[in-house]
Amino acid sequence: MNMGEPDIVISVDLGTTYTGVAWMTPRTPIQVISDWSGSGDRGERKVPTTLIYNPDGTLSSWGFMCADDDDTNKTRREFFKIFMEPDTLAHAHQQGLSSAPHSTLEAQLFVTDYLRQVYEHVKESIETQIGRRHTGGWNDLAVEFLFSVPTTWTSLEIINTFKNVIRNAGFGMESPRHTAQVDLTEAEAAAVATLKTSAVRFSMGTLFLAVDAGGGTTDLALMQVTSEDPNVPQMSSLHAVNGVGIGATLIDRLFIRLVTQRLAAYPDVASQLPPDYPLRLARSHHFRTVKHKFGERAYMQPQFKIPIEGVRHDFNHAGIGIENGRMIFSIQEIQSLFDPQIEGIDKRIVQELEWLRTQGYPQQVQYMVLSGGLGSSQYVRDQLQQRFQYYPHPNANNVAVIPCNDPQLVVVRGLLFDRQQKWETGGQASVLGTRIARASYGVLIQEIYSPAIHMNEDIRTDAFDPSQKWAVNQIQWLIRKGDVVNPNVPLVKSFEIRIGSRDTTRAWDSEIVVSQNEPSMLPTSMKQAGAVKLCDVRSNLAGVQQNQLVLKNKRGSCFSRGQTYYICQFDVRVIVAPADLRFELWFGGQKFSGNHEPITVSWDQNGAKVKAQ
Repeated sequence: MNMGEPDIVISVDLGTTYTGVAWMTPRTPIQVISDWSGSGDRGERKVPTTLIYNPDGTLSSWGFMCADDDDTNKTRREFFKIFMEPDTLAHAHQQGLSSAPHSTLEAQLFVTDYLRQVYEHVKESIETQIGRRHTGGWNDLAVEFLFSVPTTWTSLEIINTFKNVIRNAGFGMESPRHTAQVDLTEAEAAAVATLKTSAVRFSMGTLFLAVDAGGGTTDLALMQVTSEDPNVPQMSSLHAVNGVGIGATLIDRLFIRLVTQRLAAYPDVASQLPPDYPLRLARSHHFRTVKHKFGERAYMQPQFKIPIEGVRHDFNHAGIGIENGRMIFSIQEIQSLFDPQIEGIDKRIVQELEWLRTQGYPQQVQYMVLSGGLGSSQYVRDQLQQRFQYYPHPNANNVAVIPCNDPQLVVVRGLLFDRQQKWETGGQASVLGTRIARASYGVLIQEIYSPAIHMNEDIRTDAFDPSQKWAVNQIQWLIRKGDVVNPNVPLVKSFEIRIGSRDTTRAWDSEIVVSQNEPSMLPTSMKQAGAVKLCDVRSNLAGVQQNQLVLKNKRGSCFSRGQTYYICQFDVRVIVAPADLRFELWFGGQKFSGNHEPITVSWDQNGAKVKAQ
């Protein structure tokens, strides 16, 4: 095994309603974790993203075990993932959603508690599988955890928050050989799995749109196939990935509202029904079946009868629509739960096609590949296919809407496929070859002062050469919004720091800035509007000796003494990942790793909040 190859790679798709985990080793195929506690012998491949807390705030149960937990006087928590994002939480509070957390901080605590349970279970399950559960565990193995994030999370603030949550839950923290990172967005992971496993033969140059419609968000990625080699397929992102807050949980919410409205008309009868009747009905196995099977030919009928535990079989009420203890819904009522979501997804797809048209691309999108819980619905698929057949778009006049293979697990599989292809090709060819930068990133530098260029800029005199003046806080843009980014080719910023002959300083800060301006309108200095400080990157070269620096002798004149100083040359590499920004320190042509953290990043509160437009 190569030094850089992990022993085990584990992918985690924390979903709004369900969470999936899969793993592999360089010798074994992808294995999906399906032995979740409380799932009985069903072998469920995803676990509910649900918690129940005791009155004293301690955790009572999680995942499948919540179903058997008597939650009287206890608090049930679900959908908490999406509420880590401030705008989503603010919107929920405006809507008066009583079950939403009080703050993003509370949402983070729920996610941490939940992921801690996932971590403990995954550790136990995999250690058992590899025969190490009772013989030292996996501590000495190189274990890599990969997480995906919704495409709607576009600020680095939310990504950094999520990375802290992951660490606090235990991922990547148990051993120096364990790492955890935020890798692809959910849409990109879905596109990777599509390219690797679809029954469709994608030819060179094919355009396809991956639509991952899950519990809380729908993520879109517009991709072009750049290698049709079946062993090493590759694609490139044509447009920065984007998403919208539409998902299957909205169907549940509309259903609860529908039942609540019926009961409101007959309060005296409603009091004879179990408490929380609308919520229980929405959570019932029978409603879930209707939701998942709706649209399948064998399942379409004029009426749907949904029973609920706790209602007598001889209970009837024509007004509320209960017959023999079962509530009856017409096919139109069930359609009315789905149609607003389909409308929203359709609108988002058309926006993506419009972007293609306005950019002057003549190519057609040949396939729309649906994945996720909502994306696996035949009704959703058929409705979208009909819409694009009856109202074709100039860039999608003969598009095929297809399901993806194993739609519920497409994200965990995609994360692993991308990582696997990377290690099989020696880091040269991930499935997602290139992507589009969602923002512009630059570094603050000083430039030799020129009166013509640097009017009104802040100026400083060189410490070693009084005749030399520098304009400070100038911006060197490393990458511009819309640029094509290759994940395997980092951006390199070289620094030359002048040091006095007795100076022992070996740590310097560089300031990284971010802008959402159009590339042609980027500011050249911090005196101009449009750029915000994103973070300070401290490069710590402790341990580098004077003889490893470049010696310079500045000759004196009859008015001044000569000076001897050194130049420290080093590179900061910026890795622009799909949803993340990472930094590496390089010195003397090698990645620098002293007995300390060579590079530390302090994020700026306002800069990290900047969202991709």
